[in-house]
Amino acid sequence: MKKSISKSVCALLTGCMVISSLVGCGGSKDSGGSAAAANPTESAAVSGPITGIKIGTSESWETLTPFRTTQSQYASMVRLIYDRLAYQTADNEYIPQVAKSWGVNDDGVTWNVEIYDYVEDSEGNHITASDIVWMLEESIKQGLKPCFNKIASVEQTGDYTFKVVMKQDIVNSFELVLVSTYVVSQKAYEASEDGFATKIVSTSPYTVTDFVSGSHITFKKRDSYWQKPELIDPVLAANLEEITYTIIKEASQQQVALETGTVDVFEGISASIVPAFEGNNAYHIDQLPSSNGTQLFFSGDKSRIIADDENLGRAICYAIDAEGIIAGVYNGYAKPMHDAAVESVVGYLDKWNDEEYFPYDVEKAKEYLTQSNYNGEELELLCMSDSTTQRVAQMIQNYLLAINVKLKLNIVDSALFSASRFDGAQYDMIIISAGAGSLPAFWSNRFDSTAYEKGDGTARRDEVLTEMLYSTWSNSGFTEENIDAVHQYIKDHVYAYGICLPTISTIYSSKIALTESVNLPSGNIDFAASVKQ
Repeated sequence: MKKSISKSVCALLTGCMVISSLVGCGGSKDSGGSAAAANPTESAAVSGPITGIKIGTSESWETLTPFRTTQSQYASMVRLIYDRLAYQTADNEYIPQVAKSWGVNDDGVTWNVEIYDYVEDSEGNHITASDIVWMLEESIKQGLKPCFNKIASVEQTGDYTFKVVMKQDIVNSFELVLVSTYVVSQKAYEASEDGFATKIVSTSPYTVTDFVSGSHITFKKRDSYWQKPELIDPVLAANLEEITYTIIKEASQQQVALETGTVDVFEGISASIVPAFEGNNAYHIDQLPSSNGTQLFFSGDKSRIIADDENLGRAICYAIDAEGIIAGVYNGYAKPMHDAAVESVVGYLDKWNDEEYFPYDVEKAKEYLTQSNYNGEELELLCMSDSTTQRVAQMIQNYLLAINVKLKLNIVDSALFSASRFDGAQYDMIIISAGAGSLPAFWSNRFDSTAYEKGDGTARRDEVLTEMLYSTWSNSGFTEENIDAVHQYIKDHVYAYGICLPTISTIYSSKIALTESVNLPSGNIDFAASVKQ
């Protein structure tokens, strides 16, 4: 065996629970935080432990099924819903969870995995390798996540061991499989009347006690969690007895929820609301760069005029003022992007930040428009219904109006968005908040023409690009020259435009004392792991 890996570093809603026995502490504006080695947060002592917390968020899962797309897979509530084979920290470290260890053979594609032999779900179902193999095979069959498309075969090799053969030795591809595999009992899942859509049986340290799609989800800590306390990494701690998430997408309602105590925390709050809490000692403000950008992807479906009209794409990109969006939507809490991928991904080249990347230029936009095949047709932009994304879409609509391009906004809820996002026939442009741990993972999700039934993430079938990806994301081909060639190809063909990288702002009551600030890959605080006990 070439190497044995147990830890691998890689480059990548209204509840009425009460926070009990809290004493206030000084307000502050915090920035920074580490997932694996977090810094203690200075705060006043509390007279007793915090037993429950109410969190506001704009992110949600419309159903609880473990078979799902990559949408919101890094939302903070996810680790409370399901355990995974491995867990990805904010530092892009992969730590064992249900998987005890994993290693790769000399061929670079055959991975051997051992899981703990005492894993049980909340109903006492014992988890074995057969459950994992079933989960992987069903995930491959459903084809909802591109990472499973990279698997050639899965085989059980023992009661608690199995083998995964990848199609290619791709940087970060196997680790992505580990963190994308939610661990459930096949028996429990098949006994479910709705495929775990609303009620689940999970190996997580929490059980879901109340779930209303698009409204709220409540968790209660299990009396007996399967993992031994001494083997639970601090980033996976379950310090709270109860947690309720309330879904609030409209910015002003987010502010009201915090001010009235409907929620104790609001994670990823709309940037326009942040100034209302600055200097207020009743609240802490925690800010970190998001791991997801705000990007515009162009349809690759042949039924859409933009699919093959690069000049139209260029006209649109030059017409958009990224700095204007940063000021107008994000209140300055963001910075411009220089690629479709965020700069935190492994493989990102710093030199791209010094290149010209569609700077705001109305005259140049008009020039490219005259060279395009656009004849006054109404283009369509698909986006989510949260307040921030709606405002981004409205500003794009106004920018395009300035160059006489008509744009219709199709603003939908997360369920419809998830059902439509990979079908480029449903839009000309789509706003995505996309991120990944590495460029190969990002490319796989967005530009691999074999990833989904209709092609890549926008139904494009560019075989040239796909061939470039497959040669570049291998461990031997992951060179600066090859990476840069892919970047330039995507940029030249205008398949996507990275608008800006937002800052994630989490505001929480100063009555909440944190032992340490454990952050998630998304930039949010993991309060279940962070709250002082």
